[in-house]
Amino acid sequence: MILLLHGENQPALRDALLELKSRYEEAVFWEKDLPVARLPDGQGKGGFAELSMYLASPTLFSQKSLPAGRRELVIIEEPPLAELSKLMELIKAGDKDVALIFAEKIPPEKLPHDRQLKILYFREEVPKNAFPFLDALVAKDRKEAFAQAHRLIKSGEDVHFLLVMVVWQMRNLAKVKGKVKKGFHPYVLEKLQRLERNFTEEELAHAFSLLLKEDLNIKKGKGDAVTFDLLIGKLTS
Repeated sequence: MILLLHGENQPALRDALLELKSRYEEAVFWEKDLPVARLPDGQGKGGFAELSMYLASPTLFSQKSLPAGRRELVIIEEPPLAELSKLMELIKAGDKDVALIFAEKIPPEKLPHDRQLKILYFREEVPKNAFPFLDALVAKDRKEAFAQAHRLIKSGEDVHFLLVMVVWQMRNLAKVKGKVKKGFHPYVLEKLQRLERNFTEEELAHAFSLLLKEDLNIKKGKGDAVTFDLLIGKLTS
């Protein structure tokens, strides 16, 4: 099975991914880089070669003959769009189920057309109760950001949901800082244009580095409300 999950509604996408993972005895994130370049003979190099070997590696039982829940699921986040066709070839030649994850909507013309690929699109739908926290964070109002984050956690939201929302907001901020206007509601665009001044390009790059580190912590079971508070402190400094 090959799944491609994409879209702006990251909370819904992550919920679907968690539900998918629960069907498998083993689910792993592919953490090595996948290069964009190809060798002259068309074969992948570096991360592609390693991924190909891993997907084709023998297991105790034949993966394809097992029902969902017995196979291994390999999760690949943000693979290079230019190499999706090559990636599909590697996956189909392998013996494991794969989920390809993208944090934004992929244009229809860039989606692979393959009968073995199931595509799930998650339309943007951000809970209104998250906006006070996100606005305080990008305004670098540390006290208010802490207060709003704790309010959300007490109401039942988990830190992974909050992290996904922060990534979504920072992506929007980076787009507006890069003079992108298409796709934004005029009110939202005006607000982001006002707030993007709080972050230099270097600070935004550092912010994404911090967010990636926290995401890895959560995936490894090391992220919690305490580490998220530390993240808020660093982002609002």
